[in-house]
Amino acid sequence: MKICVTTKNNGPEAGTDPHFGRCLYFMFVNTDDMQYEFVKNPYSSASQGAGVRAAQYVADRGADVLICSNPGPNAVSVMETAGIQIVKYPEMKAIEAVQKFLETNEI
Repeated sequence: MKICVTTKNNGPEAGTDPHFGRCLYFMFVNTDDMQYEFVKNPYSSASQGAGVRAAQYVADRGADVLICSNPGPNAVSVMETAGIQIVKYPEMKAIEAVQKFLETNEI
C-alpha cells in the first residue's frame, strides 16, 4: 500500500499540512518496507486548480490513501474517482500520522 501525507517541509520530522492543493510537499510511504520519499508539490503555487491538479498527481503516483485534514471538494472528487481513501487527522508529525493510520486500519 502507498500512503500520501501532505507536509509542510521535507524532513523526517515534517509536520502535516492541513491544506492539500497548496501544501509544500507530499510524503509517500510504501507500507511494504516503510520506505518514504518527499516530493515537492508541483502545484503549491498554481494560480488556480491546485487541488484538482495535485489530486491527479497523487493518483498518478499510485497512492492508495491520502492523509490530510482539509482536502477541498474538487480534490476529493478526483481522489474518490481514483479510489484513494481520504483520512482526516489533526496536525501532527507526518510519520506519526502514518503510524496512527496503520495502527487503526487492517492492511
